[in-house]
Amino acid sequence: MIKLIATDLDNTLLDRGGVLPPATLHTVARARALGVPTAVVTGRSYASAGVIARRLGGNAPIICYNGAMILREGEEAPLYESCVPQDVVDGILAFSKERGIYVQLYDHHVIVVERLRHDVHPDPDLPFTTCREVGDFSAMTPFPTPKMLLAAPAEQVPALQAQLEALYGDKAYFAQSEPYLIEVMAKGTHKGVALERLAALMGVEKDEIMACGDNTNDIPLLQAAGVAVAVANAVPQVKEIADYVCSRERSEGFREAVERFVFTTRTC
Repeated sequence: MIKLIATDLDNTLLDRGGVLPPATLHTVARARALGVPTAVVTGRSYASAGVIARRLGGNAPIICYNGAMILREGEEAPLYESCVPQDVVDGILAFSKERGIYVQLYDHHVIVVERLRHDVHPDPDLPFTTCREVGDFSAMTPFPTPKMLLAAPAEQVPALQAQLEALYGDKAYFAQSEPYLIEVMAKGTHKGVALERLAALMGVEKDEIMACGDNTNDIPLLQAAGVAVAVANAVPQVKEIADYVCSRERSEGFREAVERFVFTTRTC
């Protein structure tokens, strides 16, 4: 029996426009009434993930920054957090500078960039937080960041990620949430490990978890759950490892999965 729903946000829980539909809120509320909470598991920062979690209600658990931080909605102190090692941050900033790659860091949920470029990365976090432009990363005072985000032309991303993994794969974990993005966390930090930590804190077993996702950074998330669900718009790699592939996309697919794996096993 499912006791925890863990879901990605963009292109999974949210619709094509990044909106949380009323029908999905109703589904989440029905599940919560049955004692099944929905945890947000996202690469987004806490600033925007927290807004969505508040709409879900019920002190929803939040895994953000691709697993680098675990919180509960309404509670500022993290249950868990990790940061990218400073030598990795310095090395990747230099690597990116040489190649003209756009980079974002995060300082207490504030986005930090050299110069904000909406045309390079229309960040869904921006409406919910502030952005600090520092002009030149090399002149900046270092600070701990849970994640680095690199934006580059999609056709260049596989080669760039392979180069970065060769240089820093022993200290960092690399993931993709969009074809044009590379996200960098500390080694061993990803959505799957974070879900395992959250489940342990909640006293939930793996086979009592349903996880939903759409992109390759969701693969560890799905592998950490007893029921792995890919929405219909998921990339092929996610569909290949899923226990169930939805017939519908995004938020509609999420609702389809909850109906199938949560509601059909209970009296609603």
